[in-house]
Amino acid sequence: MFGYPLMVKSKRLAYDGRGNAVAHNKEELSSVVSSLGGFEHGLYVERWTPFAKELSVIVARSRDGCTVCYPVVETIHKDNICHVVEAPAQIPEKMKKLATSVAEKAIKSLEGAGVFAVELFLTNDNQALLNEVAPRPHNSGHHTIEACYTSQYEQHLRAILGLPLGDPAMKAPAAIMYNILGEDEGDSGFVLAHQLIKRALNIPGASVHWYAKPEIRKQRKMGHITIVGPSMFDVKAHLDRLLQRDTDGPKKVRPRAAVIMGSDSDLPIMKDAAAILEKFNIPFEV
Repeated sequence: MFGYPLMVKSKRLAYDGRGNAVAHNKEELSSVVSSLGGFEHGLYVERWTPFAKELSVIVARSRDGCTVCYPVVETIHKDNICHVVEAPAQIPEKMKKLATSVAEKAIKSLEGAGVFAVELFLTNDNQALLNEVAPRPHNSGHHTIEACYTSQYEQHLRAILGLPLGDPAMKAPAAIMYNILGEDEGDSGFVLAHQLIKRALNIPGASVHWYAKPEIRKQRKMGHITIVGPSMFDVKAHLDRLLQRDTDGPKKVRPRAAVIMGSDSDLPIMKDAAAILEKFNIPFEV
């Protein structure tokens, strides 16, 4: 029915890309099923979804059914693990409203009070497709500790205790969350992570969260760093500095032009100006 490629998933204990496998054709199907523990393990399939971006919306629902939504963020993955979260997502306002609407409808179909993370796919034809719902504070909401008036953790407690829900709005114009993933095993992995943390302490607007896990493994989430600033251009530049990326090139220098709007509703028109500046390699900020 779905054709290929086909996404095959384990029903239980699947996270961060584990328990997922892709069969690109019928011949690969048996090896994919075996790699996930066989049919008896409990598997299901999903239609393959080509997407332009991965988005997330943190939705909080109180015990009396009231809901509030945090601004839509973009999640950028590395080896199926959330690596970077950009807040707010750099997408048109119309798509933000659509993603928020889908997220709210998803939560209204479920029971329970607290914080829910709704993961979505943004397709090339401007659809927002529901991917996954996590009924808990979530990696894609860690930036809310520094970037929002009410963190996802405070919001979760407010929701389940029957207290008024807090303001989910961002108190900083832009934020970026970077997951500290294990780069090596054992002591050398800790050394690399601590070197990254040391650099973060010299970055304006950066906050370090270290989870104090006793063991480090490759790709294991060991902590995260959140950087807040006046624009996405600024926080991305700070992230480049943190990661010691080469900052040469037209897109890495300070912006020479600004695209300024009276409101978000101007973006559909003004994004054409941004596209022209990009075409001519003129660094800019929006």
